[in-house]
Amino acid sequence: MSSVWRVHPQDPHRARALAGSLGFHPLTAQLLLNRGVADERQAERFLNPSFGDLADPFELSGMAQAVARFRQAAASHEPVLIFSDSDTDGLTASVILYEALRALGIPVRARASNRIVDGYGLPRALVEQLARASTRLVVLVDCGTNQPEDVRLLAERGIDVVIVDHHAPLERSAEPQALINPYCSGGTGRGMCSAGLAFKTAQALAGKNDERLAGWLDLAAIGTLADCAPLVGENRLIVSLGLERVVRTRRPGLRRLCKAAGLSSAEPDAVIRKLVPKLNASGRLGEVSAVWRLLLEVCGERLEEDLAAVGAAHDTTRQLHRQILAQAQEQVSRLHFRDQYVMVVSRAGWHRGLMGPLASQLAQRYGRPAIALAMDDEQGTGSGRSVGLFNLFEALRGCQDLLVRFGGHAQACGLTVHRKDLERFRELLNQRARVVFQERSTLLNTRTVDLELSLGEIQTVWVSEVARLSPFGQGNPRPTVLLRRVAMRGLSARTGTVSDGAVRVAVRGRVPVVDPEGAYDVVASPALASGELVLTLGEARVSEAPPAPVRTSGTTYRRAPA
Repeated sequence: MSSVWRVHPQDPHRARALAGSLGFHPLTAQLLLNRGVADERQAERFLNPSFGDLADPFELSGMAQAVARFRQAAASHEPVLIFSDSDTDGLTASVILYEALRALGIPVRARASNRIVDGYGLPRALVEQLARASTRLVVLVDCGTNQPEDVRLLAERGIDVVIVDHHAPLERSAEPQALINPYCSGGTGRGMCSAGLAFKTAQALAGKNDERLAGWLDLAAIGTLADCAPLVGENRLIVSLGLERVVRTRRPGLRRLCKAAGLSSAEPDAVIRKLVPKLNASGRLGEVSAVWRLLLEVCGERLEEDLAAVGAAHDTTRQLHRQILAQAQEQVSRLHFRDQYVMVVSRAGWHRGLMGPLASQLAQRYGRPAIALAMDDEQGTGSGRSVGLFNLFEALRGCQDLLVRFGGHAQACGLTVHRKDLERFRELLNQRARVVFQERSTLLNTRTVDLELSLGEIQTVWVSEVARLSPFGQGNPRPTVLLRRVAMRGLSARTGTVSDGAVRVAVRGRVPVVDPEGAYDVVASPALASGELVLTLGEARVSEAPPAPVRTSGTTYRRAPA
């Protein structure tokens, strides 16, 4: 659906100064300013991330206690159990910690959640099993922060717990032996996912100069991208250094998965679109042992069997998702759509493991937060996904009296609600969302554009320079330009051209049906394809009256003299 376009505030004076110090085009410098990169030193770290830029892992709250406990386990050859969530972030984090602890000589076992049988987090049944076993140290990965009772029960039975998790705490978070969670401390590391936190833990254990650390960058990058963590700070460094290692990984199972997914380029959107769904599919159906084994640095004899299992799970989830999406869209068409600030869809028979991707697709398609619930006779369990700056976790916190349980973070949450409370929950959630959206109207359907340019100002030399800002993703979006009053021509549903009368440029993407005689405003991302300029179309609309002559580029941004 259409959005409000807002061009990022421009600062030509600072852009020229930064461009002069970097030897860049001023437009590139403005893009850096748009991303919070304000000086030459910041720009160097942004454009050329290296191992030397890794922050001290002991700045993370709880890291010193965790490392001390792990070294104690290594000294006494103490068995350790790692329990993780079953999504890509949880699994990659689990494998990183598994290999890092084994490198210390610790006997380690690993298990992952079965969300279909046990729901999210450490199941109470496993707590009781551990009380009767010899394990005296449990590591909870991508879960555990909001399970204070379970952690307390383990402590009462003499079992220490280390938590590595990035989910926001509720009123009372767990109190384990060590808690590595940026939201439970001063905020250092906030924005990192569990895979990133696991990588920092491995760094603390191995040391920044240990060659083994680079071997975990591929998994940390995949987990960071899968969780849509913002590509700034440590996240950007991890993904920048780890992406190339994904496509040429030394992990035989992951290498075969990349080949099966058709992943040949080190591009974030390719990893998210092609590889992550294969990694997530098994967890959505409940059993993740096959995909977990495929992520290990050393694969066992079941490689072919595990690959077949992961492929079959992916095929099943794709088929189920198509069916569920059609049913959900039918519900949306019956809602009083204008009154739904947050869409809540639900149905009996939906697969619980597919509620996350369903909510994500609905939020993306309709431009507003969405919650999808799989219902049974008594309650509905599912997931929510947000848009823009709307904090879905805080919105659910305001409705917690109507929820059986919930958890997550600003952009993605899981929840369970009683069937009898569903309509009241929908009503209260929308009431709260209405207040937020009316107070901060820019939250909904707002597209921030980097630059407003004329078509002639988009030069191939500049676009080639812009590529240095990659990898692009959440927190570092692909640069966008706004073109006013250009002519459009569709050559197919996915290709076309735009022209200002003097310059004609190819466009790709979802090209709308247009009047060849009309004038259009276009938001697009410039790129080079085989050395030729091409614009990836984001959105187009019929031009209104000519805008006021406000310049944000052109002569204002001429390249500084050498």
